Amino acid sequence: MSRAIGRPGADGPIVLASDSSVPSGVGEHMLVLGQRLSAELEVVLAFADTGAAAHYLERARLAALDAVPIGDPGRFQSWLTEVGAALLHVHAGIGWEGHQLAAAGQAAGIPVVRTEHLPYLITESGQQREHRLRTASLARLIVVSEANAASFGAAGFARSSLVTIRNGIEAPVARTAPSITRAALGIGESERVVLTVARLTAQKAHAVLIEAAGAVLRAAPQTKFLLAGEGPERTTLAALIAAGDVGDAILLLGERRDIADLLASADLFVLPSLFEGLPLALLEAMAFGVAAVASRVGGTVEALGSDYPWLVEAGNADALAAALIAALSDDTRRQVLGRRNCARFERHFRAERMASETAALYRMVLAERQGSRAAGSA
Repeated sequence: MSRAIGRPGADGPIVLASDSSVPSGVGEHMLVLGQRLSAELEVVLAFADTGAAAHYLERARLAALDAVPIGDPGRFQSWLTEVGAALLHVHAGIGWEGHQLAAAGQAAGIPVVRTEHLPYLITESGQQREHRLRTASLARLIVVSEANAASFGAAGFARSSLVTIRNGIEAPVARTAPSITRAALGIGESERVVLTVARLTAQKAHAVLIEAAGAVLRAAPQTKFLLAGEGPERTTLAALIAAGDVGDAILLLGERRDIADLLASADLFVLPSLFEGLPLALLEAMAFGVAAVASRVGGTVEALGSDYPWLVEAGNADALAAALIAALSDDTRRQVLGRRNCARFERHFRAERMASETAALYRMVLAERQGSRAAGSA
């Protein structure tokens, strides 16, 4: 692991790190945050260098960000010391991720903050004890939504120990006309497009969407469902589609790099997840002014608002189908809600707000460190 080349800073670089083998939304968050912070701070991103995580190393470098592979915890600790890192910001999707990174930062003698990107989901008692022990000595524990904060509070964490910094994204920009995108996918001008963007995992409840799609297609046969994303559930979902009475109306698109173009061509966004922190794909749809149907869970409600009309019980295919049919049959209401969603995005979920709040937290933590040093030398 070599020293990253970045702008010089008296306090050394801020290091954003994830040891997840599949960073997914965590990785996207880190890329956006890193780009925003790099305007005023020396920032280095650190990812695992295997599997899907290696892709984020490459993307960070393409975005002109300093990026390094983590390697084993001992090497990572040595590297943090070598580059004179000022602060380590660990990003964790699943609750047991990131503990070794945080320990490496603490052993290197620098403050460590940690962002929890999902609600508190740990159920095994040993993992619960380890998580509590490992997070107790952190400089700060960040959550990405008030819903996440509530879940940690219910698990026994003092609310005063949590800092909420809501996710933010850069507004996506389409590069291709919707007519071209639709034509490339074999979708006719008169067909309605329902889009979801999510990893193919049980959390995202694609199976519930596929079940609901049958009822939707009986009421609105000129509908296409686009499922963008890849993951371990692909084979199972393909079998469900093949076994269902949906013909070619559901398309598994795999991993896509043209999400903005897909959003520009969509009539409706759907996110039937069983749980969420604060879903980035939904924020992208909101930024585009696309109306959504979604499950009433955690950060999804926080994004859309508790009074949003097309929120449904998670895991309920009948309720999901009914909301999709209602949304597809009411062009005017979709447009109104799309504009509302865009306005909420502009007010609450832009990347610059997230980065500003994060930078302010770093300054506070580093000032506390300086104060402690000064007190110790007095």
